[in-house]
Amino acid sequence: MATQVFLNYSSNDRQSSSFWLQISAASRTPGAGVRAGEKQQLDVLPMRPSEVFLDSADLWHSGPEREGIRVLCSLLNSMRRHPLLELEPNNKSPLQTIGEEQTQNPYTELLVLRAHRDIVRFLVQLDDCRFASAGDDGIVVVWNAQTGEKLLELSGHTQKITAIITFPPLEACEEKNQLILTASADKTVIVWDCDTGRQVRKVSCFHSTVKCLTILQRLDVWLSGGSDLCVWNRRLDLLCKTSHLSDTGVSALIEIPKNCVVAAVGKELIIFKLVAPTEGSLEWNILEVKRLLDHQDNILSLVNVNDLSFVSGSHVGELIVWDVSDWTVQACERNFWTQLDTQQEIKLCQKPNDISIHHFTWDEENVFAAVGRGLYVYNLQMKRVIACQKTAHDSSVLHIARLPNRQLISCSEDGSVRIWELREKQQLAAEPLPTGFFNMWGFGRVNKQASQPVKKQQENTTPCSLELIGDLIGHSSSVEMFLHFEDHGLVTCSADHLIILWKNGERESGLRSLKLFQKLEENGDLYLTV
Repeated sequence: MATQVFLNYSSNDRQSSSFWLQISAASRTPGAGVRAGEKQQLDVLPMRPSEVFLDSADLWHSGPEREGIRVLCSLLNSMRRHPLLELEPNNKSPLQTIGEEQTQNPYTELLVLRAHRDIVRFLVQLDDCRFASAGDDGIVVVWNAQTGEKLLELSGHTQKITAIITFPPLEACEEKNQLILTASADKTVIVWDCDTGRQVRKVSCFHSTVKCLTILQRLDVWLSGGSDLCVWNRRLDLLCKTSHLSDTGVSALIEIPKNCVVAAVGKELIIFKLVAPTEGSLEWNILEVKRLLDHQDNILSLVNVNDLSFVSGSHVGELIVWDVSDWTVQACERNFWTQLDTQQEIKLCQKPNDISIHHFTWDEENVFAAVGRGLYVYNLQMKRVIACQKTAHDSSVLHIARLPNRQLISCSEDGSVRIWELREKQQLAAEPLPTGFFNMWGFGRVNKQASQPVKKQQENTTPCSLELIGDLIGHSSSVEMFLHFEDHGLVTCSADHLIILWKNGERESGLRSLKLFQKLEENGDLYLTV
């Protein structure tokens, strides 16, 4: 049985610290000097609590410091060298850290928003200054993104909310109120008016939980995905539906050209075509066109990346780029964890969660993938990974999004939110081949065998890198997702029941100063001297 260690942290002041280790299982090697239940103190170098990191997969930790404390990797390494302990070998890549001086991180102020009583899983932007949150408590809350003010609380579901989308008003419609659609584990879908908080309509005819919703705005219909796929109009009239697809249900839906949609069902992608009413037929219909069977495991992520392609990602780390017109495979990547480190061999992760593709985002050139605990940048033209952080977080990455200026933001089950910058690496000139006397004996001779490793290394070298420029620590549990407002900052939601509004400190300070001067001027207390 492997040794299991419980760590208790104590500190008398900011400069000294001690760590107590309690062995909870017999050591792997007999006679190692520590038995179950015994305590041993491990002497470590003095360090500040803000500088410490401990891998939760290897150790459990508790102590007076708030949850999310970081422990330096050197501490973990010193523990592995300690003669009293024998821990499992750690083959993980070290987690990248950043110092207290985060000069490129603008989010230096935060506002904690409290309204939910359970895990907050969803955030949706309503307009330039409002957003809605929803989660396992079954309620939807509408917020002001600038002030953090709670505007509305929408109650109607009896179980957790499983999907939420906005339904924009029609251009020809006189009513311009923003609508929200929410699906729940109570097998209902509700349409809300998020300007008044009024429950517009409710549908309760589902046979299973609706896991995903999508809008086909051009056709003015919306689709719900559960054990079957249903098509609805704005008045919540059922237009048509498929037969039973799967007990596990539709996990993701996207729209593609020619009135088609792609549904992820288990490890299959199913292409459906919507047939709108015509003069010859007044009824809607939905037809199955094709099944794509290239994935080896359940599909977790599905997105449109441009007018030509869509991308899917699976539980075992498969990324497939598809052609939207003929639904053929344009490119495929299944080796994220084996090709990116030329300094050391990377072995296949044993835990499926370490390679699951949980989320995608994209730009004109690249697809950004959250793969296990890492981040990968896949170039669509080169059809290869051009940058990566294999250990971007300490736990699985749940959500990623692009920011301006080639920046990327990610959140994780470890409770952290991190900001990255995509940078081009400086190319080093190749060393000249040896010549002269040694060539007579074959040293430095250019042959096929010698050139193969060099060629392989060049192929495996990533031309770009993801550099950590910001680390936002505020949540005490898994961060589920986030929203980025250009003018109002960043919004994150978490399993700790909280929403945090992260503000650009420099911008907020300028706004406060401006308001102060305006108030002084209004009161006549502002005097200018020449």
